[in-house]
Amino acid sequence: MPSHLDFLADVAVTGTVLGVGLGSRPDDWPGVLGSDFHEASWTDRHLVRQFGFVDANFHDGSGEWICDYVDVKLWQVHRFDDFVPEAILSRYGHFPPRVPFEEVADRLVSGGVEIYHVRREQVASLEQYWIPEGKVMFSLISEYQREDFSALRLRDIYSVSTTAGVDLRPELLSRYR
Repeated sequence: MPSHLDFLADVAVTGTVLGVGLGSRPDDWPGVLGSDFHEASWTDRHLVRQFGFVDANFHDGSGEWICDYVDVKLWQVHRFDDFVPEAILSRYGHFPPRVPFEEVADRLVSGGVEIYHVRREQVASLEQYWIPEGKVMFSLISEYQREDFSALRLRDIYSVSTTAGVDLRPELLSRYR
């Protein structure tokens, strides 16, 4: 059976969660992740559907809701036993309460996937690693977040996300390995 590392590698190289992602519509998600979700909105042009630790964010720019941001909030797994959607759980099994980034990086690099470190512009920011193949950002606990997330350790994955229209300046990127 595939593991949580396979799930994270799949998200990293495809930029999708079980095949749905950027450019999808709100009704595409329940067919994949199930009908157990919460909806919220911060403006009349924003909608988020929360499927456990997966948030699918939509924007209505021209009368049609389109997914423009996906966030897998891995940091929540240690707080809620049932926060992994059933569709992900049945395919990849249980997730541990913390996942060191190095375990995922090893899996990606062994598959020939490039990883870039993103230089922090704010010293208190999360540590970030960019996977250009899937246009996915891994955010890790840095020294500055350790007190806020006592169940996580330095360099554990905080979240995995992809956003429409990301434009990373080349001078911020350095090849990780």
